[in-house]
Amino acid sequence: MKVNIEYGENIIVAVLFNGIWKWYVTEKDYWFLDLIKLENAFSNDSNQVTEQDDFSDRFNIAVLNENTAKDFLDKIVDFQVSKDELRDVILQVEGKLNLEDYILELMPALLVDFDNKILLSCFPEPASFESFTPDGWVGKYEDFLDKVPTEEKYWIINNKNYFRFDNGKGVE
Repeated sequence: MKVNIEYGENIIVAVLFNGIWKWYVTEKDYWFLDLIKLENAFSNDSNQVTEQDDFSDRFNIAVLNENTAKDFLDKIVDFQVSKDELRDVILQVEGKLNLEDYILELMPALLVDFDNKILLSCFPEPASFESFTPDGWVGKYEDFLDKVPTEEKYWIINNKNYFRFDNGKGVE
């Protein structure tokens, strides 16, 4: 894996595009899908609509949606990770540290479904990815782990769900 998972700095993202599930570990700012809406939300005059010219931090893609997804995903291919890589991280943490202390780092923070125009966030910090979705998209803050197909759930290893704890208060 090219990027280490650091809580609050980068996130694990599930992406569904053209019927294919992929996992990415990237800086979190890539995933505010509509940067124009984000910019306008934080401008001094809430009635002012700005069209920022410089979106170079995200490969000059102002609005990340079903039409720009291929270009964007091609640009971040180096940040794509396999289920096996994510499983290895869980097993390494389990072997050395208390997994429960690191669970927020290891959980997927976002599900971005380009096929159905949906962004689901369970990012625990105040970032509100769901508030900055493109027009025509649905953005929600909700647990989405049950929406990930079983074969894509990297946190289930040898029939053990590493996001469910013995105390019955797991996250899934």
